Amino acid sequence: MNAKPRPSAGVPFSGGLVGVGGFVLVALTGLVIRFAGQNRPTMIDSWWHDLLAGRRSGLADAAALFLNISGGTLSMTLVTVAVVAVLLVLRRWRQAITIGLTVALASGICTVLKILVARPRPLDGIVDVGSDSFPSGHTTTAAALTIAIALAFPQVWTWALAGAWVASVALSRTYLLVHWASDVLAAAILGASMALLVAAILARVFGDSPPRMRSLKKPSIAGPGFTGKAQTSIGSLLS
Repeated sequence: MNAKPRPSAGVPFSGGLVGVGGFVLVALTGLVIRFAGQNRPTMIDSWWHDLLAGRRSGLADAAALFLNISGGTLSMTLVTVAVVAVLLVLRRWRQAITIGLTVALASGICTVLKILVARPRPLDGIVDVGSDSFPSGHTTTAAALTIAIALAFPQVWTWALAGAWVASVALSRTYLLVHWASDVLAAAILGASMALLVAAILARVFGDSPPRMRSLKKPSIAGPGFTGKAQTSIGSLLS
């Protein structure tokens, strides 16, 4: 019998530090792309783009177009609202706040980075999208939502769902030729980082601090009166 998903006890402080590090990494990558790289695609970006551009199939096209809609802003907003609403009805306040705040924060930061970096998209995109490419909004939201759920309810299937969904969305964005590979990689890191950071902060807010170290002093094996009894026993042996 499968066990029901159990709420997590919280992400440790170190998880929050990983989240901050991931965000800094994405932000610095955006700066390098914007100023050092002059917003040009990297060698890996161009190689991956050309590879996918030459490999098309009807099934892959249909799957990518489906993910383009189901993973879009409107669809993911509705899914997030639905998940948060269900958790609120179930009185899972902390999980609801964690998931809702993670998606909102990740989406907001993604939008700001898009404006600041202002990286052009590939010119041969298959679907109509906005003008800014770095990082991928679809992939950011996918990672933020599914990883926040996995952190809130850590089970094998929640982590498997997160990995499969994020990878599928990221691949579909490059398959549709609307993002460079570095766009979706940075977006996945950004979404995961925000999930870790929010979960770690709320763990502290809700009082899930690491347990204090117990005293290293060994408990005494001698109870009250032990010394007196020992002395009496020793005296009787010597008499």
